[in-house]
Amino acid sequence: MNIFVIIAGALAGLGVYLAISQLLPAPAHLDAVLARIHGTGSVERDITSIRSVARHLNAQTWLPVPAPDLALLGQDREQWMVSKVSCGLIGLCLIPVLDVLLLLAGDRLPLEVPVVGSLAVGLALFLAPDLVVRVNAAEKRHDFRHALTSYLDLVSLERGAGAAPTQALESAAVIGGGWAFARIAGALSAARKAGRPPWEGLADLAEETGIQELVDLAEIAAVAGHEGASILQTLSAKAESMRTEALSATKAKAGSRSTTMVVPIVLLASGFLLLLVFPMVYRTFG
Repeated sequence: MNIFVIIAGALAGLGVYLAISQLLPAPAHLDAVLARIHGTGSVERDITSIRSVARHLNAQTWLPVPAPDLALLGQDREQWMVSKVSCGLIGLCLIPVLDVLLLLAGDRLPLEVPVVGSLAVGLALFLAPDLVVRVNAAEKRHDFRHALTSYLDLVSLERGAGAAPTQALESAAVIGGGWAFARIAGALSAARKAGRPPWEGLADLAEETGIQELVDLAEIAAVAGHEGASILQTLSAKAESMRTEALSATKAKAGSRSTTMVVPIVLLASGFLLLLVFPMVYRTFG
């Protein structure tokens, strides 16, 4: 028996076993129950569990983790790793299953295809959650920057009404609605409960989510809090700069989409011309 067939069958069997092990509830072990009751000892984890593999990979330093993107999306790092491992195992099983179906139908793929194809598809699906997280986080940051522009305007109005820097930051976050204002309000509330100034909470949120504009806002608020400087013009200028940048990005995105629309239009026109010319060519040379 060829070694490629053995490896392909082993990969397919491993994937099916892991999928079934996740669907069927495992029996509780006595030592694990006692450890949970008394709060002592360690719970033995099944090495073949997808979650155990995800925890092991999550502890590795060589595997890049988009922590700011996950924090912005509110996703758990371990759950994200579980999705990567699950997608990778599904990719490993696709080609062997296809090979088995073709074999039952009386045909078969070349012997090298199950191994090479399984590894390629498994790796591609293992990296697919990274792309999904990156795209969703980019959209979230775009929405957050739009909300942050309105937040800067609200802070400017609060400061213009005579509110202190801390009060202006917290009141503006409460006035606004949406998930972005809720994240800002949560960061300010956490800083207040910890006895820290609000601009440090904004700086922590900026480091957590990777939004540079929050760092600028935290620095502006820190200057106002420490030195009592007027920041009305600075906040207004920052908000206007963000609006201009967002407008330029929107125009560039619209221009790129207009450019990409040329390709399907050209293909559609070419297909239409081909349908018109084909009968004439067929009658002439047929």
